[in-house]
Amino acid sequence: MEDNEDSDKKETGPTGLDWEAQIITSHSPGDKSGTQSGEENLPMENNKSNKSASPDKIVTDVSNSKLDNNWIAEPSSECGKKDMESGGPIAPFTIQPRFANFLETTGIKVLVRNISMEDVVQKIHEGSALWKVRGINKWFQRHYKVDIDNMSLVGESKKWWSPGMSSIPLVDIAEVREGWKTDIFNKVSSHSDKIKEKGAATDEPLLEENKCFSVIHGPGGRETLDLVASSEEERDAWVTGLSHLIQSVKSLYEEKQYDVWLREQFNEADKDNNGSLNFDECCTLLKQLNIKMDKSNAKKLFNQANTNKQKRDGDQVLEVGEFVAFYHALLKMPEVERVYKENASEKTQLMSAAQLCTFLQKYQGLTDMDEAKAGDIILKYEASNLKDQGYMTQDGFYHMLQSDMFNVYNFDHESHIHQDMTQPLSHYYISSSHNTYLTGHQLAGESSVEGYVSALKRGCRLLELDLWDGDDGEPIIYHGHTLTTKITLADVLKDGIKPYAFEASPYPVILSIENHLSLEQQRVMVKLMQDILGDMLATDPVPDDIAAVPSPESLKNKVIVRGKKPKGTEIEDDDEDDDDDQDKIDYIDSDDGAAQSKRDFFNLSFYRSFKSLKRKNSSTKKRRKSLPQKPHKPLATELTQVINVCEGKKFISFQDAFETYKCVNTPSIGETKAYGLFENSPDDFVKFTERHVTKIYPHGTRADSSNLKPYPFWSVGCQIVALNMQTEDKGNFYNDALFRSNGNCGYVLKPDILLKKEPYSPSELSNRYSKTVRVTILSGQHLPNSAKKGDIVDPYVQVKVRGHPLDKQKQRTKVVKNNGFNPVWNETLELNIKVPQVSLIYFSLRDDSSYARDPVLGLSGIPFNSLSTGYRYVRFRDLAGKNLAPSALFVHVSISDN
Repeated sequence: MEDNEDSDKKETGPTGLDWEAQIITSHSPGDKSGTQSGEENLPMENNKSNKSASPDKIVTDVSNSKLDNNWIAEPSSECGKKDMESGGPIAPFTIQPRFANFLETTGIKVLVRNISMEDVVQKIHEGSALWKVRGINKWFQRHYKVDIDNMSLVGESKKWWSPGMSSIPLVDIAEVREGWKTDIFNKVSSHSDKIKEKGAATDEPLLEENKCFSVIHGPGGRETLDLVASSEEERDAWVTGLSHLIQSVKSLYEEKQYDVWLREQFNEADKDNNGSLNFDECCTLLKQLNIKMDKSNAKKLFNQANTNKQKRDGDQVLEVGEFVAFYHALLKMPEVERVYKENASEKTQLMSAAQLCTFLQKYQGLTDMDEAKAGDIILKYEASNLKDQGYMTQDGFYHMLQSDMFNVYNFDHESHIHQDMTQPLSHYYISSSHNTYLTGHQLAGESSVEGYVSALKRGCRLLELDLWDGDDGEPIIYHGHTLTTKITLADVLKDGIKPYAFEASPYPVILSIENHLSLEQQRVMVKLMQDILGDMLATDPVPDDIAAVPSPESLKNKVIVRGKKPKGTEIEDDDEDDDDDQDKIDYIDSDDGAAQSKRDFFNLSFYRSFKSLKRKNSSTKKRRKSLPQKPHKPLATELTQVINVCEGKKFISFQDAFETYKCVNTPSIGETKAYGLFENSPDDFVKFTERHVTKIYPHGTRADSSNLKPYPFWSVGCQIVALNMQTEDKGNFYNDALFRSNGNCGYVLKPDILLKKEPYSPSELSNRYSKTVRVTILSGQHLPNSAKKGDIVDPYVQVKVRGHPLDKQKQRTKVVKNNGFNPVWNETLELNIKVPQVSLIYFSLRDDSSYARDPVLGLSGIPFNSLSTGYRYVRFRDLAGKNLAPSALFVHVSISDN
């Protein structure tokens, strides 16, 4: 396929047709009507003289008409069943444009889905004065309301640099909490309690918990807006109304994702907010949609869609219905049309249940499909009344392929817990976080309960608690000897772990403790866990002769404490750095981000400054080894009440571990040491992790909270690769891709080759398990813009493999110039994979540019075992995990033995 700029041919549309031949006409706003002209329809000039004709196009011979994915087929009043049933000519039916009512995706009537909520929503729509709380002595009275039309929470702003209104989109709000359940409210309420006790006067409003609520929003749900209402009744109205609207908006995005997206494009292009688009605004729209077209061709499309000839402020404009026509003139999916035509009836251009069944069996790998199930699929996805006769149009076929059922990521794996959950914990990968309490930098960031809430909501099952003595006799959590802020263990247990532990998954949560506590506060820690968590806490002691750790199923809804138990008078820090970890470079390859050796010098210097005291004493280490060692602080015997199936034990070597470890012993190994073991002893690593839950934690120099790449350690069976979940990077992208493969429950069963159920040696590979994956990149749709480039994208696709080191590879397509709306590649990429069981396949959508690194537009990662074959859609996310719908690739995937 030649790039458009290199071709001497007349400029054509996305399907290769003359732009003039693709236009459709539509009518007044709200009409579900229009006529279509294409390569198989009547030429446009035949319709010009009959503008008063019926707006609906009555089709009486489908074989001579085109039912593409932009239209919904509805039987006209002339249609009767007998023609269908007799096998004669298809009865007439009406063609209607999709998205005709795209603007009807907002407003009270759409968002209020329960009549009893109307008054409540109306009240918060009008708004009220609330106290915004930012901290102790930081109270600001502001007017807040819900902007229904723009689906956002709007607040008055009096900042001198940004006066006016600030807003939070409802779709970006994670939840609304009643009472004091955020870090700010915990601090302010504690301060208020002290003032009450002293009886001191204050100008601040009385902080009563029944008047307080918090709006949790932002990336990962880590930002809070803490508010105080004037009464409990007002607080309840805000909490109830906002919660209802948030759920409605999220449901709307799921149900009418495309319509919502189209409304956003229309509103953004409508600069003067008059409900129509003039020609200049249509040119802006083309750029938004990632289409490059010269003004003469754009003007032709505009004029042909402009059937009503309405003017606003002296300019010809497209009204809503005409805009739909203009949009449909652009929207063509040639590869979908081709696949449909190849499998539908040549005469009627319709697909029967039998034909659909054949397609699903032959091309989609659904071997258990039968005609009855195919009929049910037609009923679900076909929008026209033809479904009652058992027929699917191209529109219904397109809807079906766009559904979750046909994602390239196996939808059953993504939406259900489908694996055996009765095997020992050591047989599973476990979604794990590092320094969970931090929301940013490792040395000067904020510690927050929201770190725990956010991690638990995304399915994380291992949380870290870095515990130190608090001034008031209760343990605190922070990154010791740094400038990070402090939070209390009690707040973390009460507001984070107890209410959210099992919201995303019923399987056990592991609290990995770094114990820097005095004997007295260790006892306080144990008591807090017992009092707050209660029956959730796993307290049953393990028998001395235990042969394997329990299963996730047997530990459902339980919280496990992972730490060291008293063994006499010694204590060891759980995750202390290895001596050789200080200046080793990271092992991130160029595709995974900048290597640590190239990291900002400030971060490394900052880290070293905090370690300087330890480094000053390094010269005395050898001398100290020959002197009697000062014993560490003892461990409280009460720890044995809460530490059982995950007992920490220092790792010395594999040989030592094979001889001394019990099955419940679980080591923590630093990144550099772990990588050395991975390179030098991969077979021992596999053998060790078959029976022992092993934690890998990031190098201490990662002061900016960057992440190690987890897949090398997964490939040798390491269950816990602790990641900084607050960081939007490739490490978390890989993590999310893996753990989506079992219903995002936080546990993924390791492949049989890592459990000695099938022969395998990572150091001596054969072709026993080799597979060839062929991915044909057919086309794309609605690709994201490039924030860096700020112009129409020139997209290309990379397909990569990560897993066993010998499987690392990358293939890519050519560049399609100036088209991010519906580019066509039709290129086949071939991947040969030796160890597919531990492989991740990921798609990287990039924009060709003059920058040193081409901007990444979107990513999609799939474990090999969750890769679906046949015609599929690849859905993109950004590094923050945000869904970039409706951006997608249409691909065909096949897998064969190598």
